[in-house]
Amino acid sequence: MDGGPTFAQQRLIAVALLLGMTFYAVVVAIVLQSNGGRGLAVEPIAVLDTVVLVVGASMAVTAFVLRSLLNAAADRAAPELRPLQRFRAVLVPLAAIEGACLFALTVWMLNGRTVPTLAVAMVLLALAIVIVPFSDPDADRS
Repeated sequence: MDGGPTFAQQRLIAVALLLGMTFYAVVVAIVLQSNGGRGLAVEPIAVLDTVVLVVGASMAVTAFVLRSLLNAAADRAAPELRPLQRFRAVLVPLAAIEGACLFALTVWMLNGRTVPTLAVAMVLLALAIVIVPFSDPDADRS
């Protein structure tokens, strides 16, 4: 690997991050189901519901702004550096969204409330899926 991971390897890394969020959601759901639907906190921490909304929205906006800026930098990069720049334009926003999604899922596990925590986590997971490219944007460039 002289210039970074190939596009197929980049997709595998992105899919692994998506699966990590998905499997964590499944684990939290199983934990809550085995606890009768009650969160693990002694008393629900109400302020965390608001924090989840703020963190989720701000990280989603941050991720898409970063993606736009990093894609623009990749477009301006030399052809030999472009694949690594494009990978960064996927990985950095994906990591930001993943952090917010895992936070929302953890708050869901603590409080046991599906709204807003699970709703925010699922919206973030959907946004993460949108960020992952289906085809190599530089495949038709020479």
